[in-house]
Amino acid sequence: MGFWSLGGMRQPKAQDIKWRKSPRGEYYRLFMIDDFSELKLDNVGGVYLLWHGGLKPSWLVAGATEDLGHSFRELFRDRDIREYDNRGGVFMSWSPIKADFREGVVHFIAKHTNPTFECDFDSKSDPIPILLPR
Repeated sequence: MGFWSLGGMRQPKAQDIKWRKSPRGEYYRLFMIDDFSELKLDNVGGVYLLWHGGLKPSWLVAGATEDLGHSFRELFRDRDIREYDNRGGVFMSWSPIKADFREGVVHFIAKHTNPTFECDFDSKSDPIPILLPR
């Protein structure tokens, strides 16, 4: 049995939730978006994830929401997040996930990425393993 082995336990397979990218195949930079309505995310529920690039990239925050458009506008106005734009840019992605699974996905992200900012989620929800953006 190897160091990383779980013995006879089977670990759930991580789901590919198809994190969204721009039409050019790149992740969006939060502070380079002029009009969030062009993303057509108003009243679309799902999960989101922000991170910054640069020399020491890190995960910033994840969340679940009923309205991704509104959430991204709020994050855009957040001064604490804006400070990270000078450290290699703040990148964003999202996935429109059914409401029943959102809290579990955010729980998994928060548990496995050690984000800079606290993630708001129901800690009683079971973490749902997903693949992170790459």
